[in-house]
Amino acid sequence: MKKLIFFDIDGTIITEGPIRVIPDSLPKTLLALRENGHLCFINTGRVLSEIETAIRNLPFDGYICGCGTYIAYHGQKLFEKTFPSEMGSCLINDLENCHLEWLLEGTQNIYYRPHTYTTHIGDFKKQHQELVPDSVRILVPGSTESPVFNKFCICVGKQGNFRSFYEKYKDVLTFIDRKNNFYEIMPKGCSKATGIRFLEEQFELPHEDTIAIGDSTNDLPMLKYAHYSIAMGNGAEELLPFTDYVTNTVTNDGIYKAMLHLGLIS
Repeated sequence: MKKLIFFDIDGTIITEGPIRVIPDSLPKTLLALRENGHLCFINTGRVLSEIETAIRNLPFDGYICGCGTYIAYHGQKLFEKTFPSEMGSCLINDLENCHLEWLLEGTQNIYYRPHTYTTHIGDFKKQHQELVPDSVRILVPGSTESPVFNKFCICVGKQGNFRSFYEKYKDVLTFIDRKNNFYEIMPKGCSKATGIRFLEEQFELPHEDTIAIGDSTNDLPMLKYAHYSIAMGNGAEELLPFTDYVTNTVTNDGIYKAMLHLGLIS
């Protein structure tokens, strides 16, 4: 039976940290899965503009990006949700007024403030400038440019007023607490789980044929939703109650071993 298989990126198909490693077994595993009739999709919190060339070159069938805000199959966009221009402007103003450090994530561009960052957002900026420099844009205050973005991230520093921002937007935005005062934020109704549901309907496949693989807390929506869920050996402990199987780590061929365990490849 054809399976829909969904893979997180960081900590799942590639190692995290300054030295990023994709195991040699991964491309071979993906090709074997596809040869056996299965569909392989990245399902990530990253937006498309944040995915570096090394990952784009892997033989996936498509992408769910930005926590379900963008879906593509073989290069064809199937779905996208962005913030309307007026709401985007309000969000930026409120983020500034609440003294929250932010980055805006869009399919084409990643937007940063021109100021010096004091939180983890500065680390993301450095990483993006190294991995996807053509995607990075600096949004100057007072500019007439209207950024197009699907989701955004914030970090709460010493002066940040997160509670005020959260109370204003909690009914229209989903906040994912990534710990250490870092949050991923997207429109209500979009998640890694809704992306899976969309593709189930797109390919007319039963829910029982969905498999999800991840390692971190922002993978919980897809791990809870998929019929069969796999946690990486390096994954967060919070995933364990919601997973059916724990495989090995990225560099110890965790993906290959999981697919072998399920009998999807030989």
